Formats: sequence, C-alpha cells, structure tokens
Amino acid sequence: MKIIAVKCVLVSAPYANKGDAEREICLKTGYRPTAFLKVETDEGIYGLGETYAGTYAPEAVRGIAEQMEHDLIGQNPMSVLEMSDRMRVANYYLGRMGLTQCVIGGIEMALWDLKGKALGVPVYELLGGKVHNEIRAYASGGNNKPIDELKQEMRDYVTQGFRAVKIRINLLPDIDAIEEKVAVCREALGPDIGLAVDAAQGLAKYPWSVKQAIEIAKRIEKYNLLWMEEPAEVTNYEGFAEIRRHVNIPVAGGETVTSLVEAESYLKANSLDLFQPDAAVIGGLSVFRQVAQMCERKSIPIAVHAWCGGVGIMGNFQAAFASRNCTILELSNVPNPLRVEMMVEPLKMVNGCIQVPSTPGLGVHWPEGLEEKYPYMPGSVYRVPLTVS
Repeated sequence: MKIIAVKCVLVSAPYANKGDAEREICLKTGYRPTAFLKVETDEGIYGLGETYAGTYAPEAVRGIAEQMEHDLIGQNPMSVLEMSDRMRVANYYLGRMGLTQCVIGGIEMALWDLKGKALGVPVYELLGGKVHNEIRAYASGGNNKPIDELKQEMRDYVTQGFRAVKIRINLLPDIDAIEEKVAVCREALGPDIGLAVDAAQGLAKYPWSVKQAIEIAKRIEKYNLLWMEEPAEVTNYEGFAEIRRHVNIPVAGGETVTSLVEAESYLKANSLDLFQPDAAVIGGLSVFRQVAQMCERKSIPIAVHAWCGGVGIMGNFQAAFASRNCTILELSNVPNPLRVEMMVEPLKMVNGCIQVPSTPGLGVHWPEGLEEKYPYMPGSVYRVPLTVS
C-alpha cells in the first residue's frame, strides 16, 4: 500500500445558535471553518485527520499540508511513526512548534485512522490498547448570557445526563460578576454535579496578574469547583505554579500546547494539577500519548480538550481510551453539524460517561457531498476578541 495523495479539505458550516456569545463575538458570519486532512492510498483506503488550527487559519493549514504531501507521496502509510519523522525533519527549520506541528498532527491522525481501518481495529488498540471501558464526560459551555438563559442551560445539561459542566468566566467586568455567574451555575446544577471554570487567559489581551488570579480563585473556591482553567497567560509557567501554591482549586491548562517542549515547561515548573492535551493541537496522537505518560509519571491526571469537529473529537477520544490517567473528556454541546456527520456511529453516553468506541480506525468517515453541502467561505475564520478580560 502506498500514499497517493495528502489533501487538506476546507469547509465552513453553521455554528452555534444566533445570539450565542462565541458566535456573535468570534464568528460574525455565523459559520465556522474546519480543516480536514485526508490521506489517500493506491488501495482505496483513506484516513481522516483534523487540526484545530483550521478554525483560525484554514488557508495557512492548506498551504502547509500541500508542502507536506511532497514528503509522503509513494510512502507506506502503515509506518505512521516513520511518516511523522519525515514531516518533522522536513520542517525542522520552520516549525518545531506552533502551526506546523498542528498540521503534522492532523496528518498523523489521518495515518492512524487509515491504519486502524486497514487492520480492522480501533486506533486505541494501536496505541497500546484500551485501559478504560468508559470515561466521564463534561458538558463544555456556559458562555456569557442572561442569567435566566444560563440557568436553563445548566438544567438542560443535567437533563441530558451530564454529571459535570464547565463554564467560561472570562470577558466579565469584575470579580463580583465572576462570582455571581459561578454562584448561579452552582445553584442551578445542585451540589452533586461537578462544576469547572475556564478563565481563558490565553485569549485575554491583558491577562490577569498572579495576584488577581489568586484573589478570584479564593473568592469562588467555596463553590466546590473541579478546576480553574488557564488562570494566567499560557506561557507563564511560573505564574501557574504560584497560583497553584496559594489556592485550593485544582489548576488546569495545556490545551494550547503544540510540542513536547511546551509540555515539559509546564511539568518542570509544577504548574498544573490537571493537564489538558488536545491531539488536534499538540502534534498528533503519538505526542498526546507521550505527554500523557509524562504526566502519569508525576501522578498528574489528564482531561482531554476537544473543541474540533467529529474527526478531532474522535482522535482525542481514541488517545484518551489508551491513557491510564485520563479522568474526563470535554464534550461541546454547541450546535455544529461537522461533529456528528463525521462519525460512523454517534457517541454513546451512559450515566454521564462516554462508552469506549469499537468502530475501526478513529470511527469517522467522509460523507458524500460534504464539500458541496458546506462550501468553504473565505473570511469565516475565528476572530479572537482583543478586549480587556
């Protein structure tokens, strides 16, 4: 079997509901782009991958993928790690971290999918085998909105069977507004549903100082929170560690990591109680597994970040089911047709836990007519709001 093509397919699909804060602020067209990576072979078997970078810079992703194709044409797709090495060496001078690694990871994800399909096994079997039959999931949402709507959103998650929820506490005017939002959500969820908060300071034009983060954490710790995510700028590793030393809420981060070097920086600084890798960002499933093992040696659990379409979600979940220290999975409930339409079978949740998938490969496919149904719209890219957080 030989690789005959590496394609980056860009599509844009309607995202979220009108009035949703993320859509209104970051995706003013109402559409969100996605970059799928497709590796094709001379035997007709194909694999699919996805990079989260396609939401922010889809055309740049396509350009890098076109360059990568030169290094993979004619090669054996079953030799996944060799293909990763070819891409890594070819891009040594221009992309040891950042966007290039995100694209390499998307292609590597497609290679794992292809190999799993060729062998008739789920990808987690190729990553060492499953170590969970189910993993707890949390509903990821809680954007800023009127209190009545926020309360209803929380109640809906409970009705849907979730046992944990994460809300955003950024883009609020002050500490009182933050506490009010956390208090409202805790009341709506009740005492038995896990509640986590995302400060998203990696997206802030002026991130909180360590002192501010500690003050906010101390104000809201009484609400029994699962974790506080990104309470500082994401490369402020010592700042994360300082916050962690002074608060009683577990400190989480890592979703923006694109390399082992960045992951090691968090771990060397003792920055995190909970690491949040994303295979669609970090450089692929192999790097995800290496980071999970690095964390395991330090007794740090991981919580998968997954804000992609269906291919990126399944790539993350396959790696998660092969990672002993994965304790929880992120699951967005924001409407996005490219989530469910890419999955061969829908995710199955029982008692708040995602059940281990059994479909060969990642459990994804290429729906006929996808590009025609969701044509790429230039300008539909995700725009980060450059306002004071």
